[in-house]
Amino acid sequence: MTELCPIKLMEETYIESQQNSHVKNLVKLRERKHRNRQERFIIEGLREIKHAFDSDFGLLTLYFCPELFPSESHEHFVQQLRSEKAAPLVRMHPSAFSKASLREGPDGLIAIAEPQDTALDTLALKEKSTVLVLEGIEKPGNLGAIIRSADGAGVSAIFMVNCQINSYNPNAIRASQGLVFRIPIIAIETDAIFQWLEDHQFQTIATSPDASSLYNEVKYAERTALFMGSESTGLSEACLSKVSQTITIPMQGHADSLNVSVATAICLYQINQKID
Repeated sequence: MTELCPIKLMEETYIESQQNSHVKNLVKLRERKHRNRQERFIIEGLREIKHAFDSDFGLLTLYFCPELFPSESHEHFVQQLRSEKAAPLVRMHPSAFSKASLREGPDGLIAIAEPQDTALDTLALKEKSTVLVLEGIEKPGNLGAIIRSADGAGVSAIFMVNCQINSYNPNAIRASQGLVFRIPIIAIETDAIFQWLEDHQFQTIATSPDASSLYNEVKYAERTALFMGSESTGLSEACLSKVSQTITIPMQGHADSLNVSVATAICLYQINQKID
C-alpha cells in the first residue's frame, strides 16, 4: 500500500463508532425500500463514484477512510471534492467504515447520491442508434454486466420493463463498474416503449429460442431496438407478439441457453457491426 500523507479533517465530521446513525443509515440503504423512501442510494468505490461525479450526479455526502485507501488517486479525489466544495465529507474509522461497506476489502470511499430520472423527450438520438429493452431482469449482477456491455457497444439508452430491480441497486452499480451513470436508463411500460420505438422508426428485435433466424444472419436497421428477457421466463408474449423480428444464438454444446448478460453482449456487438 502506498504511504499517504494524513488528510486534514478541517471542520469535517469524524465517525468512530459502528453504532453511529450514519453507519446505520448506510447499511439501510442497501435495501430498496429504504432507498425508495429516502430517495437516496449508495455508491461504493473510487471508479464508481468518479463515474457518477463526472456524469453530474450530485454527491450528497462522501464517506472516506484514508487508512483503507489503496492508492494516491483516492486521496486526490477527496482533496478535489474538498477544494471544489462538491460534497460534505465525513471521515470514518476503519471499523466503522468496514461496518458500512458492502465489500470485502473496501477501498475507503462510499458516497450517497440522489436518483436522476431521464425523460423520453430528452434522449439525444443519432441516425444510427441502438437501444436496449430489458424485461423482467431479476439479478443485479446480470443488470450491471448488461449495462457494462451496452456502454461498450455504444447503446444510446436502456429501457427497463417490469424489472424486479433498478439501476441504483448497489450490486448492479458495482457490476457495471459505475457505467450505470454513463447511459440513460428509463423505466417504462410495454405499450409506451413500443409506441416510442414506432414514433422514432426503430426496428424491433427480440431473442427467442424458437426463432428461425440466427443473430448473425439478420440485416439490422440503422435504428435498432434489442429486446432481452429474464433468464427464468424469457420475454413475455406481450413483447414477442409486437417485435418485427426474432433471432436466436446457436448452441453447440450441452447448454440450452446463455447467461442473459452474455447473450445481450453478443447481440449488441453484432448489431453494431452490421449497421456501421
